[in-house]
Amino acid sequence: MIRLAFLLAFAPVVAPVLALAATPDGKDIALHGNANGALPCAACHGVDGAGKPSTGAPALAGLPAGTIAAALAGFAKGQGGSPLMQSIAQALSPAETQAVAAYFAGLPKP
Repeated sequence: MIRLAFLLAFAPVVAPVLALAATPDGKDIALHGNANGALPCAACHGVDGAGKPSTGAPALAGLPAGTIAAALAGFAKGQGGSPLMQSIAQALSPAETQAVAAYFAGLPKP
C-alpha cells in the first residue's frame, strides 16, 4: 500500500518526463531516418526541405503539417507516391509521421 501511494505521489512528475522521452523527434527522423527502416527524408527532399526537382522530390518546407501527414498516410496505404516513398511511410509510426510533418511545416518555404 505504501508503494502505491509513493507511485501515485510521483506520477504527476514522472509521467510528463516519460511522455517527452517517447515523443519522436521529427528533425532527427528527417535527417537520419528511424530504427524501423525509414530512410532520411533529407536524402531526397533536402536538409532544408526545399526538394530536388531533378529527382521529382517535392519541396516540403512550409507546407501545412496536415497536408504532409495526409500524404504520408496515403503512401503508407499504397496510395500514390513512389514505391520508395510507400516503404518509407510504412516504416513510420503515426507519431513519427506527425513529428516529421510538424518539422517540415515549421521550416521556411524555399
